[in-house]
Amino acid sequence: MRSNEVQSLPILNQWLWGFGSLGYALLERMLILYVVFYYLPPAEYRVPDLVIDEVYLGFFTVIGLALLLSRVVDGIADPLIATLSDRTKSRLGRRKPFMLVSALPMSVAAVLLFFPPHMGETSLINGLWAMVMWFLFYIFFTGYLTPYFSLMSELGHTNNIRINLGTVHALFAIIAMVVAMVGFPEVASGLQDTGIEFRPAYQWSALIFTGIALVSLYIATFTFDEKKHCLPAEAPKYGMWRSLKTIFAIRAFRSVLFGELFIQFAIFMLNLGLVYYAVVIFRQEEDFLTILGGLTVGVAIISFPFVNKIAKRIGKRKPILFGIFIMFIACSLIFFLSFDMTGIAFYIGIAMFGLGGLTLSTNTILTLPLYADLAKEESLRTGIKREAMFYAARNLPLKIIIALSGVVFAFLISAFGRDVAEPLGVQLSLLVIAICSIFAFYCFSTYPEKEIQDKLASYEEIDYDNDEK
Repeated sequence: MRSNEVQSLPILNQWLWGFGSLGYALLERMLILYVVFYYLPPAEYRVPDLVIDEVYLGFFTVIGLALLLSRVVDGIADPLIATLSDRTKSRLGRRKPFMLVSALPMSVAAVLLFFPPHMGETSLINGLWAMVMWFLFYIFFTGYLTPYFSLMSELGHTNNIRINLGTVHALFAIIAMVVAMVGFPEVASGLQDTGIEFRPAYQWSALIFTGIALVSLYIATFTFDEKKHCLPAEAPKYGMWRSLKTIFAIRAFRSVLFGELFIQFAIFMLNLGLVYYAVVIFRQEEDFLTILGGLTVGVAIISFPFVNKIAKRIGKRKPILFGIFIMFIACSLIFFLSFDMTGIAFYIGIAMFGLGGLTLSTNTILTLPLYADLAKEESLRTGIKREAMFYAARNLPLKIIIALSGVVFAFLISAFGRDVAEPLGVQLSLLVIAICSIFAFYCFSTYPEKEIQDKLASYEEIDYDNDEK
């Protein structure tokens, strides 16, 4: 492989590529944090639920089932989109056409989730509306995200560049989290202070932040040229099912995948519960989420440059394991303190949320580059360039497990309580998160990082002047 075959993506473009992370993460965080809360607010808000709050078949709720089914269908579509992307022969490349087409409908579906047909009453139609809009959102979400993620391997021609792209991706994902966790409730609260009611305030907020996300998605789409920055690629010879089977047979892939499944189950449940933790556990107004989120994100951002440098020196696995251990300690402690979150326990609980920023940092920076390493190793070893399929193989079970986290969380708060008077459902979610962290730690500990890096080092890679930047 010669350096004149492809151009390195400039540092400025690497940063602009990260705007894609800002866009998709802002939309997803907005929905994860506020849609369940919007449809099923705590009793203290004195507004009617938009969907029926009952448990069916001993486990399922309407809103939980909407999340589950939309994610399952989305997961099934993931390898189909990956196959189409890997096989696309367009003058724009294999990835950019999908990103261009998917950004707008994904954003529209996100907004429409906040505009159910029957705003002032509890209705099954609202639950069906949420299911359809979530379904559409996640279909186009996949249409953008799978090609976008595959570029981490295609643009990341060396280990250091892949870590850099992972860092930029993570930084903008964190910024999106700040905007969603801090900015959204501030805007919604500010609108309510002007006399706008609870749900219209959330609708206006959704419109504003979706506009920001849409612009970010298109910025990322136009910051790379696949003809210049990616090696030429021929369509994979294998079909979808054989490709998936081959990828799942890779032991290192399974280690990363199962570790991420457990940690993402925990993280998404934590995200679903953030507003409830602020209102029910800490017994504050919803904008207290600003303090919890700001502290967590602040710790994450401060730790970013250290994680980047440490990963280049000692590898990605050890920092990931450290971050998972921190999550276990923090959530376990908050769970036990939540039964009497007063006095010093109140401040310890806040500190634990801040400490969780380390988990956020290590997970968002380093997990995706592990998949990029595996995809790059296979492409160098075999000549088969199916980077999108690696992320589809990851996304298929990941989306199902994330949907299950929504089902479990909805079950917990419906069956055991979601109010200050009956907080057990919210408290139990913290215990579930701590348990998932234990399993995630074990799975990542089995990842053979040295073996993968040795294989990558054995192949001739492109030597760029800015690889170390």
